[in-house]
Amino acid sequence: MAPETRPENSPQQLLQKWIGDLPYQLLLLEKALLPEGFPFDYSPASLDALEARLLEHHDSVQDPGKRTEFVESAMAYLGEVLLGTAGGGWGWNTRPVDERPGQPVVRPDPELALSPVAPMLLISYALRVRTGTAFAKEVDRLRRAVTEQRHAVPGWEPVKEHTPHVDPSAPLPEDPALTAWLAERGEGLSAWAEDAFDGAWRWNFHPDTLDWLEAVVRRRFATVEEFDASRDEPFVQGACWYMGEVIRRNKGAVWQYIPFDPDAHPGAPGSRESVWTGVPFVDQPDKRVGGAAVPLGCLRELLLKEEEGGEPEVREDGLRDVLFWFRSSSYAHVGALLRRMGMVSPEKADSVLAEYAEFAHHELPPHEVPDTLVAFGVAVSAHGDDVDDLEESYAGILEEAAALTGGAVTLTDVRLREDEEYGEVLEFSRNGVPVTQQTEHESDDYLDHMAIAEFIGHADPDPGDDTRRFHLVQFVRLKDTNYDSYFVFATPEQATVLEKELGLQLR
Repeated sequence: MAPETRPENSPQQLLQKWIGDLPYQLLLLEKALLPEGFPFDYSPASLDALEARLLEHHDSVQDPGKRTEFVESAMAYLGEVLLGTAGGGWGWNTRPVDERPGQPVVRPDPELALSPVAPMLLISYALRVRTGTAFAKEVDRLRRAVTEQRHAVPGWEPVKEHTPHVDPSAPLPEDPALTAWLAERGEGLSAWAEDAFDGAWRWNFHPDTLDWLEAVVRRRFATVEEFDASRDEPFVQGACWYMGEVIRRNKGAVWQYIPFDPDAHPGAPGSRESVWTGVPFVDQPDKRVGGAAVPLGCLRELLLKEEEGGEPEVREDGLRDVLFWFRSSSYAHVGALLRRMGMVSPEKADSVLAEYAEFAHHELPPHEVPDTLVAFGVAVSAHGDDVDDLEESYAGILEEAAALTGGAVTLTDVRLREDEEYGEVLEFSRNGVPVTQQTEHESDDYLDHMAIAEFIGHADPDPGDDTRRFHLVQFVRLKDTNYDSYFVFATPEQATVLEKELGLQLR
């Protein structure tokens, strides 16, 4: 039997198209239509700023097309915030509106027994009354309904339906083909860098190195056809891996792979027509409206020509521009990840986010991500600048490390002394057993970070039921940033997730 097809303008098709366009509408609003600094955190409080910007935009812009563009993107954000308040999901009202075959609506959690809310009508009302509080009053109405239901049914909470490519989700299970490809590419890095960059140091995963990679690709291939003929060769595959790693390590993306699925609908991921099928790509499924890119396609697009006045011209967008569409990690994102893995309690996560509430949703550069692990109490750090007292600093690091073990390890009697053979050594007791660690100091103001990386292992619990240990955190160090060292206390499984989803390397 042939599958049933729905009319192009059926409510189901219109709703699916609206939901499919939501990520674009939200990105357009965030990246182009709202001013920098807008609290784009999907909180009810952010709706005050959205409504103010809506009124301002309506007054200053006369172009109907631009007004419509802003309203549709605002509808997407407003609807998602209302769903976050009252649960439920998107629906479609079939009543025509201004030559439109209906409009999207927010259907609150069925347990609330509330009528659907049409974001377009709520926006029209806000523009008409111009109080600046229309959105807030609607949120208050939904909140009161939620509160009443909680009182009526203890333990009840509204449930939001998952909005694809908008709400965070877990990454796909790693396909064996991807595992093998990542291992091969990682092992071949030195040889590939020697070939690509003539042995220079430029493969440090800094975003600027994408400019050098782009120049190498353009120099090697004059046409798309030449590139396609070499797509499976080590240079192109290594370039794909390197570009993906720059994105992963700077933005906290994960590698993904979707194998061919003969049952996939044409054009859907898994089908032969999809650009996401059978090729490694980087994605941010665990972030709201995260970015995604196929490095192979990005490299290929460098060689595509654009028609400009009848003459083909080289595309101006470069590899580094792709980073713009990826969302960096934040305190809120890291806290959610640590809660998901059971590394911190909900109470601990909430207290840290309350402490950093002013910038909990701000995106962080890669060198600030390890600081969040210290803030949430799953890591210790060693200061990279000058310290007041070396012995006290070493003692503080050991004390903090021991505290993370919950009493499994005690590190006491810390003493830094001169030694005839080694010049200077650090002594301390681990569970009552003396330990001696050689140290080397260029001055009395700076810690020996290599020594710390060696002696931090003494804070690991004894092998047995507790598999947690301290892992040295490696990350992309941008120019003129901190030189602190970080050690996260995690199981091997937790360390793997932190690596994959926060763009870190753990040793």
